Amino acid sequence: MRLFGVAMVRDEADVVETFVRHNLSILDGLAVVDHGSLDGTADILARLRGEGLPLVLTRADEPGFFQSRHLTELARGVLGQGADFVFVLDADEFLKVASRPVLETALAAVPAGMHALVHWQTYVPDDLESAQAFGPGHLWWRLETERHAMHKVVVSRALLSDPSACITDGNHLVSRPGLAAPPRHARLPADIVALAHCPIRSRDQLAAKVITGYLADLAAQAPGREFAHHWGELYRELRTGGVLPAETLREIACNYTLPRAKWRPVSEIELVEDPVPLRVELRYGASRGPDLLRRVMSFTEALIARGRARPASITIL
Repeated sequence: MRLFGVAMVRDEADVVETFVRHNLSILDGLAVVDHGSLDGTADILARLRGEGLPLVLTRADEPGFFQSRHLTELARGVLGQGADFVFVLDADEFLKVASRPVLETALAAVPAGMHALVHWQTYVPDDLESAQAFGPGHLWWRLETERHAMHKVVVSRALLSDPSACITDGNHLVSRPGLAAPPRHARLPADIVALAHCPIRSRDQLAAKVITGYLADLAAQAPGREFAHHWGELYRELRTGGVLPAETLREIACNYTLPRAKWRPVSEIELVEDPVPLRVELRYGASRGPDLLRRVMSFTEALIARGRARPASITIL
């Protein structure tokens, strides 16, 4: 069985090497589209590919965040080249598996014509105050109970027989336009496979993710139909002068993806110790990229140059 991953990344230099090395310890290959990174992400990815790792790199130059289109295209490509299943990942997600043989047995049991879902587990770092490098402390404690009820999709070869099917924004499902309800997916047991998700790594990382990420979403979606609602709330808070002290960062991490009205105090949220073994040797330190103001300036220039929500094809590197 051949298992691949696809991902769309932007300004993830602090974590992208760990992401690639860890997930390739489980998967047979990764296809990654870089969405205009300015912080050294693209250079790290190129160096990793230069080592001979099974890494396919593409680039998306448009400012809008057309995640569904790009990742569906990548998934179709790797499935067409012989992959049996494709894990759709973000750079802050790390596969947890009982073992590769056990994972393959579970995937082999997925009914023909059906895609699969993996549990999406939120991790809260030990220390959100200091600007430490990404490491084991970021993936040690997770929420005991997830309140968002969302999973991440594993795409089967059924995608190739359905030209209208696509990976939905957020990588949660495979569906088709116009359906009243999404097709059924097979849920894989969490003790066999899950995704460890570390959405908050540092104050600067979160601010950059919220501001440039939300603006990119606005550029891609029709007015009033943006999907990153949790980013939108934080964006508006930052825009009006809000700050992100350590206690606020922890509160955001514990309530990530939920609308503010459903947030709970950190004191009411239980964490469980469930460390993710990151047995990787890092070679490329993340140099400090452009500050947030320069990133927003660059994004705005790209948006003006390309025109609002004007898709562009990816470029093979």
